[in-house]
Amino acid sequence: MHTEAKFVRSDWSRVAKILLAIIVSCFVGYRFQPLIAGNSNAVNTVVTIFSILAGFLIAVITLIAEPILKQATDWKELQLMKATIRRQLLRQKLLFFLYLITLGLALAMFLTPSNFPALLGWFQSVFLGLATFVFLASFSLPGSLMKIQMDRYDAALEETKPDALKKAEKKASLKKQ
Repeated sequence: MHTEAKFVRSDWSRVAKILLAIIVSCFVGYRFQPLIAGNSNAVNTVVTIFSILAGFLIAVITLIAEPILKQATDWKELQLMKATIRRQLLRQKLLFFLYLITLGLALAMFLTPSNFPALLGWFQSVFLGLATFVFLASFSLPGSLMKIQMDRYDAALEETKPDALKKAEKKASLKKQ
């Protein structure tokens, strides 16, 4: 019962963070759009940052399932972990697509003719707002990577655990049931 309350609280916390990031991003996109109008250096900097982050994110995505596969002891355990892995991969995949959309908007800004200032201004505002949102969302990447590495460590620890300790833990868990 205690874990259910924690799960709900963490979901509401995630929703609040996303809403706050959306509000900040909309404000930044609207208010600071004039700062990137005609400033190709700023746009190029953002493009470079998101290109690097996209590559880093692909590395994270490739590592997500590996620790779980090593840690699972049987089919049932793998089946139970499947939904968790799917959620983690889905979040990372969504973030990757947001990186690509941000880069696509940068391209659209460069390709928009100067005789369409309203369209260009709209692209710039959306680009800046989306770049801000995705940048804020990227702060979760180090935590994801740390969790993956700790799961790998735990899996390696479990693999190398002495048989006597495994038997003692199994005996203790059977007594609890």
